[in-house]
Amino acid sequence: MHILAYLDPGSASALLAAILAGVAGLGAALRVYGGNFLKAVMFWKKDEPVKSGEDPARSDSSENEAVKQP
Repeated sequence: MHILAYLDPGSASALLAAILAGVAGLGAALRVYGGNFLKAVMFWKKDEPVKSGEDPARSDSSENEAVKQP
């Protein structure tokens, strides 16, 4: 039995382009949906609720008191 197969140089280029497009697509999907994916995977870590009147960007007030000078 003879195997008659031929891969021209364009086939390798198309295969390489498909692989690179898949990697780029995966990277874009992770960038867009990565936060949601991590929240779903890390379901046991709950964010502490923010008290009203506090800035969520600031750290815990007890840490700030230790740094203050009298």
